[in-house]
Amino acid sequence: MKKGNGFAKRCALKIGFMMLLLPGLLCAVTAQDLTPIANPELEARLDSYLSIDDSESAQPELVSILSAVDAHRYPSTFVRARTYKAFELAENGDFAGAIELVEEMQAFIERHPHPDVVSEVQANLVALSWYNGEIARSLILAEQLIEQLDGVQNPRILYYANSIMVGIFRANSQYERALERAIQALEAIHGSNNPRTEIRRIALTTEIIGIHRDLRNFDEALVLVKRNIEDAKRIDLINEIPNLLMLKGFLEGHLGFYENSVATYEEAAVWANRAGDKETVLLSKNNIGSTFIELERYQEAEDILRETLEFIHTEGTADDSMVHLLAFNLGYIDVFLGNIEQGITAVTENAAPLLASYSAPDQADLYEYIARAYGQAGMYQQQAKALLQERQLRADIFRSDREASLNELQYRYDAQDQLQQIELLEQRNALQQRVIENSQLQQQIVVLFAIVVILGLVLVGIMYRAARRANKQLKVANKQLEFHSQRDPLTALLNRRALQEELQKREQGERRAAAAEFPDAMILLDVDYFKRINDKYGHAAGDMVLKDLSGRLLSVARASDLVIRWGGEEFLIYLQNMNPEKLKEYTEKVLSVIGSNAVVHEGTKIQVTATAGYISLPFAGIKESDIGWEKTLQIADMALYIGKVHGRNRAYGITGLKAPYEQVSRYLDNDLAEAMEKDLIDYELVIGPDVGNLNRS
Repeated sequence: MKKGNGFAKRCALKIGFMMLLLPGLLCAVTAQDLTPIANPELEARLDSYLSIDDSESAQPELVSILSAVDAHRYPSTFVRARTYKAFELAENGDFAGAIELVEEMQAFIERHPHPDVVSEVQANLVALSWYNGEIARSLILAEQLIEQLDGVQNPRILYYANSIMVGIFRANSQYERALERAIQALEAIHGSNNPRTEIRRIALTTEIIGIHRDLRNFDEALVLVKRNIEDAKRIDLINEIPNLLMLKGFLEGHLGFYENSVATYEEAAVWANRAGDKETVLLSKNNIGSTFIELERYQEAEDILRETLEFIHTEGTADDSMVHLLAFNLGYIDVFLGNIEQGITAVTENAAPLLASYSAPDQADLYEYIARAYGQAGMYQQQAKALLQERQLRADIFRSDREASLNELQYRYDAQDQLQQIELLEQRNALQQRVIENSQLQQQIVVLFAIVVILGLVLVGIMYRAARRANKQLKVANKQLEFHSQRDPLTALLNRRALQEELQKREQGERRAAAAEFPDAMILLDVDYFKRINDKYGHAAGDMVLKDLSGRLLSVARASDLVIRWGGEEFLIYLQNMNPEKLKEYTEKVLSVIGSNAVVHEGTKIQVTATAGYISLPFAGIKESDIGWEKTLQIADMALYIGKVHGRNRAYGITGLKAPYEQVSRYLDNDLAEAMEKDLIDYELVIGPDVGNLNRS
């Protein structure tokens, strides 16, 4: 297991806090930046304060500056110094004290409402809210901050405010807005001869690399990180070079350049030793071992991992998470070297604490390694459970991402709608005021009254037509919102929400006026080895595979069928009024259309297969009040993963019960494989097309 997000974690805790929450570290100003509300002498002292590494020496200097600044004459310098004090408190764990200090500055800016001063205080509130985990509040404050930046003159404040919002928007997957803020921050420092300009640019480029990494644009990210490393070495930015090298090794590994990745991790360890960064030294050695595992050079991997673990035990360095990670990898190697019992024990014992501390994406990656280990050990039931855990996590991540996107779309739509309503109300009030004025005039001049009436009628007609156009546009916007809320943006297939709405109508009896001749059916498909396709051919190739397969599934679907992208590389075909006797034949046709012909991407043929589970709805004549569509789909999901365990490129269909439902129900909830072994259910197997030996490296 490679700790691939080590760089991201370090940026969030180290670069993120130091470079964003301590704005002066990247935002020191030069003489030409100063405005009449800033004291040049004290600004220079604040620049020097930022270069003091020893906190015991830095604190008295900041106290001296605070006592020397005239708050009313130089409010910008005063706020800057108080900002550094607030983040000094936050860094030392006194977050409440930091908040209190910033709130005091809010009262101060009411007496000094200069855009520079107001924006810096607002930026502090954004940063502290984000750091404290108040995501919604930080986003709201960021929107307010954007509106205030138009009047700001000081480049330091423009850079500081925009660089904070880069991190916030990226953390909330608003990548376009993050890039927009990065450009604004870069423009703020353009042409500056400040010695910190290089550091600022490297920090901004690192954020952009992170955006490319999040979007899996690994090629673009690698080009940028190489340039960043060269620049960091040129200005001798020793503390950040190891982090950048770790990111470079991570990207090279994802692009399949394993030998380059090993060399980069070794270089990162050398630079980390120079910087006294023991944590990165250990992490780089773990990642070297993990890369050797990917290359199946198990003995070399074991040697470096054991050496690292022994060093930790001897020196007493590193946290428990690193120890568990190394022990997990060593157990994984034991499994593949044939030491099954010892290896599986190490894998399972160390997986639990790692899962407890990992984020959802890291948990999903770890379950993939756990499943591989169980598969190598021949423990297929445990492998199936691990694969189910991985699938559920990835589905949850996908669903949360989609829901966040829909919420963002709805938020923007609501805001625009409210803006239009306000504009229409203002127009209506203006019209009413004109009518009052005109009625006063008609008491004086009858002729002008007639003219005014005519003009009023014309104006009302224009307003009426404008209102009709606005209503039509609103209806179109509503239709577009409804369409996009039910469609997958990559494949244009229906999404989960569309199926849920369809089945809710079905439950309410709205879909059919009379009972259908046959039951409905569901086929749940999962593309085999999709992660390896992404890793080997790139993210763009993975997208092409999903879009190509979507077209193939639509080509075999009937007019009444629903083809849905269920999540990630999973598809669901919902078949209405499907003869159960023809369901096996139809499933075989689906596997054939997926696997018979390779997907072609940029001249490269990519052989693709899928594994499926299928079932009728209602199932086995059981009332849907006992087994509804969600539970039926869960059974199909378990059938799919049984297919994964038994070789992939196949489908299992669950066709009926051989025992009373009350006896079989508990197996249908969580252990379909045992029900099959005990001959409690009827099932059938469909083998996919013969595609030869797939390249699974």
